[in-house]
Amino acid sequence: MWGRLPLIAALAACVGCASGTRQPGDSQGPTVERQVYLSPTGFAADLITPDGIHVRTNGQYKTAAARESASATIDRYWREVRECALQNIPATDNHSAPLFEEFPQHLSIEIAQNWEIVEGPVSHTRMQAFPSSVRPGAFSTARREESAVYIEVVPELKGLATQMAGELNLWIGGYTSAAAGDLSAKCASLPCFRFDYDNSPSQAWQECVD
Repeated sequence: MWGRLPLIAALAACVGCASGTRQPGDSQGPTVERQVYLSPTGFAADLITPDGIHVRTNGQYKTAAARESASATIDRYWREVRECALQNIPATDNHSAPLFEEFPQHLSIEIAQNWEIVEGPVSHTRMQAFPSSVRPGAFSTARREESAVYIEVVPELKGLATQMAGELNLWIGGYTSAAAGDLSAKCASLPCFRFDYDNSPSQAWQECVD
């Protein structure tokens, strides 16, 4: 869907750079510049969360209250993922904390618009999902790119935490060797969160927590 540049090469493409940022773990080398936000090709955000995550809603949150609720919920996912990651990084890692603070400002999230209500093959729960780009005939609630710091997720945001943890893992691994392993697996048990309003036709409402 997006241009697939290698992650580090993509991150080196500078848009609105913060000059003079030194790469963690490179105390004597030249400074490197990481842009505040890397936009995937063709991405047009219409919402930026308080934590700095760029979101393309595709017009699916109709009121100001709904947009504010979605924004707050996305940031809540990020804070839970961040906490999980901090618990899993090595105690000797002195480089990842600044990367955690920067990560949300680089992340793009698109609210999928090609979703439909499908029945889970195992749980038999009816939920929002969109056609998988990897397995023909299958459906996904969320997916991520490995080259654009980009996640696509259904409007109810089910599956966002796992995909966000996977993107964070790539982001940290791109700048330090002290990564925490597979964060998407280690943080797989994070719950889903309800919006502050009944975001029908969400089918995950009964499963998620307040």
